[in-house]
Amino acid sequence: MNASPHQIALIEDAESDVLLIREAMEQAGLAFELQVLSDGEEALEFIAKVDSDETVPIPRLIILDLNLPKVSGGQVLARVRQSSRSGSVPVLVLTSSDSPKDKAEIAKFGSTQYFRKSSRLDEFMSLGLVIRNLLEREDSCSRAAQ
Repeated sequence: MNASPHQIALIEDAESDVLLIREAMEQAGLAFELQVLSDGEEALEFIAKVDSDETVPIPRLIILDLNLPKVSGGQVLARVRQSSRSGSVPVLVLTSSDSPKDKAEIAKFGSTQYFRKSSRLDEFMSLGLVIRNLLEREDSCSRAAQ
């Protein structure tokens, strides 16, 4: 694992979920810097800034709530995949939905993984391990490509 913290963009409108996600990552032993964006419009602005400004770090992971105000998570995911700098960044989609339609939409736009938000705390907290595994998998793919 890298000694420097992982740059992670979290696109989530529910403050309580932001707190739980942060806690889940801490419990999983991750070193991270979290950029929190509270709606789809902010997310699109962030992606545009990453694309236009080389000094803005590309996130190692994007955690994206599917149900966002202003611009939907599906639209944000589509824009991420079109991005010149962050198009290949892994995207973990979070949602309380188990709808096959939602799953099909995010699969169409290329999500890396889908995590259903649980109302049970222990299940929700397993998100930290999911994130750690995604980052470790990404690290090993990056090393193999070098």
